[in-house]
Amino acid sequence: MTPTIRAALLSLLTVLSLTAPAVATEPAPPTAVTIRVRPEPVYIERTGDRQLLSFELELLDGANAPLDLGEIRMRAFDKDGHLLVWEKLDSNGSRPAIEVLGPHHLEPGKPLTVFNPFFELDTAVPIALLRYELRFSGPNGHREKAFAEVRPQAFAQKTSLILPVAGVHLWAYEASGFYSHHRRLDLNDPFNHDIMKMTRNSQRYALDLVVVDEQGEAFHGDPGKQENWVGLGVPIVSPGSGTIVAAVGNKPDDIPYDLEAAKKEPALMAGNYLVIDHGNGEYSMLGHFRTGTLAVKPGDHVERGQLLAKMGHSGMGSGLVHVHYELRNSPDLFDGDGLPATFQGFRRVGSPAPEPGRIAPGWVVVTEAKPK
Repeated sequence: MTPTIRAALLSLLTVLSLTAPAVATEPAPPTAVTIRVRPEPVYIERTGDRQLLSFELELLDGANAPLDLGEIRMRAFDKDGHLLVWEKLDSNGSRPAIEVLGPHHLEPGKPLTVFNPFFELDTAVPIALLRYELRFSGPNGHREKAFAEVRPQAFAQKTSLILPVAGVHLWAYEASGFYSHHRRLDLNDPFNHDIMKMTRNSQRYALDLVVVDEQGEAFHGDPGKQENWVGLGVPIVSPGSGTIVAAVGNKPDDIPYDLEAAKKEPALMAGNYLVIDHGNGEYSMLGHFRTGTLAVKPGDHVERGQLLAKMGHSGMGSGLVHVHYELRNSPDLFDGDGLPATFQGFRRVGSPAPEPGRIAPGWVVVTEAKPK
């Protein structure tokens, strides 16, 4: 066989290995590390050619010795098995990329949460399958590999939503993304697991929305004084039609963080809040209202754009006067899965026309004064 023919055959074999067989499930070799994908199902958001993924890998070391995660390889395929993207984090360099994960040391029998680092992929067609290969090192040169597959689903939102503050400039202090503190909620953390009793992350796609003036300022003067915030007392409106299933409006503003108080009453983290059942398996949760401003009660039917309360600073959530919003699949305050949400009736600052869709971290948008 000539070198030219040999090279052609090797090229053909490489192409075949990356296409047709890819979508079929491959048996994974035995490994000491177990991987659990959270949540299930994994939803994928598509914006143009960008595909956004928010999920975790929960690792459990079944060996008798600790392991260090040193490399993650991810391959993404379309429905026909064509390789679309091949990315990795590894331990190369003086400040290796694997450090982006934060903790990546596994102790035997202790779960470790790894937030999916490949959260934004740019592909020409939808992703049907993600294959993960994780590589570990242990004492005395020991090596391990572990494998996981993710088949993401597109989420079909049923509720027509608007942002819950009308006729203002809004800054998305937090929105769905890899660095959001809502998304980086570790269900294995003792506070979340033992005190908040969380088994799922209802905040995965949550927004923290802050009112700003036309110059982009959220407050004037001392931010420690509520009255200096532009958004204090601004009306909060219903993001969608539905029925109020939970509502609390008598918690005080400016609750300092208190671990012992949170242990006794976890709902203090949210302060004054309400939950709306949209009647289709989707629920809206809004929080941190100003004390005494709640305008609805459980059992009330509300229409999209209807007054609910006023913006404040109740709860232990943060030092910002803002409204917290999340779309989720459960009415329970802390136990449910967050759902990706898109909205109507807003435009980004600098854009002449409305842009219905998702809200990205850091955006400043203008909302309609009278929702349509």
